[in-house]
Amino acid sequence: MPVTELYVDGINDVLRAFKALPKAASQELRAASMEIAGRYMAPAWREAAGYAGPWGDVLADSVKVKRDRVPAVSIGGNKKVLSGGGTATMVRYPSSSGNARQSFAPFEQTDWLRRTGGYRQAAIQEWGRAVDRIVSKWDSL
Repeated sequence: MPVTELYVDGINDVLRAFKALPKAASQELRAASMEIAGRYMAPAWREAAGYAGPWGDVLADSVKVKRDRVPAVSIGGNKKVLSGGGTATMVRYPSSSGNARQSFAPFEQTDWLRRTGGYRQAAIQEWGRAVDRIVSKWDSL
């Protein structure tokens, strides 16, 4: 289930405008977004996962950079990494909220999903520069 962490006004228009450019422009944007996510987002989420109690290491190991036109990471996965066959996805939200639902696991509220730090502004600024660079490159051809 995707989660939007930050809303940027006008981003849909920018992404829609990329459809008018050659496919290679979108590929460059995806590569730049992956680099930005790897530099800013993934380390912040891995560090935040350290606050997730006994599941922190499993969650930190599950942070992956996604290939998208905007910087993005995924947390979790369906690989069985816990004893009893549990996945990182199964403990992602309960380890933050403390809501165990129908689980017998001792979840405590840690709010680790809110401890990502201040990477957002730097990541968005760098992504904006990447968009400007790519558009000016392909628009001039």
